[in-house]
Parts: sequence; structure tokens; C-alpha cells
Amino acid sequence: MDPYFIFKKCLLLLTAYGGIFTSFKLFPHPRGFGLGELIGAVLFSPFQMLAASFAFVAGFLAYSLFVQDLLKTLFQMPRYSVNHNIRILFLVIAFLSIVHLMYISWVPALGALILASLYGIMDVDLQKVD
Repeated sequence: MDPYFIFKKCLLLLTAYGGIFTSFKLFPHPRGFGLGELIGAVLFSPFQMLAASFAFVAGFLAYSLFVQDLLKTLFQMPRYSVNHNIRILFLVIAFLSIVHLMYISWVPALGALILASLYGIMDVDLQKVD
């Protein structure tokens, strides 16, 4: 077993949850619901919007690696592998963190989950079993 496996998974989980949560807080929230107010908020605080976008991208890319782990665990990895139980634990924690993010603000969290699922499925690279 890789000695840094748990450290890498913890760092990945912190990046995923922290990125999406930070993007919730940094994205401009105009008082009105019109497009003009949103454009005005973006124009007057472009660095805040840029930081929110970077955090969102980092978060959904980190969650996509958990989607890849889920698919590899379900379809490829043998049950007797050394990292199987640890992977399952981190998948459950990642699922609970997504549930918590959906409780906070469900629209951006659902968008991040959809993007992470699509990217994770496209990039999974499962080996063909004969």
C-alpha cells in the first residue's frame, strides 16, 4: 500500500469540498434577481469572480476523481485488494460532503456533481477484462 494514499485522499477531499464551498461564498450575490445586477457585480469585482471560478473548477475536478474511484471500485478492482476498504470509506465521506453541499446551496452543488460525474466517467480509463 502506498504510504501517502490516505494523505492524498484527504487532501483531495479537502480540495473538493473546500473548492465548491469557497465558490459558494465568493460568487457575487447581487441583491436583485436580474441579469443586469449580476453583470454589475461581476464587473465591479472581477477577481472575486475569477477566484470563485477557479475554486469551482478545482472542486469539481477533485470530485471527478472520486467518481473515477467509484467506477473502478464497482467494475474493476478486486474485493481483496489492500486499498478497497479505504477507498470505500473515502467514497462514503465524499458522498456525505456532496449531500452537505446540496443542503447549503443545491443548485451549484448539483451543477458541480453533474460536471464531476460527466468528467469522471469520460476519464475513468477502465481496463478491459478478458
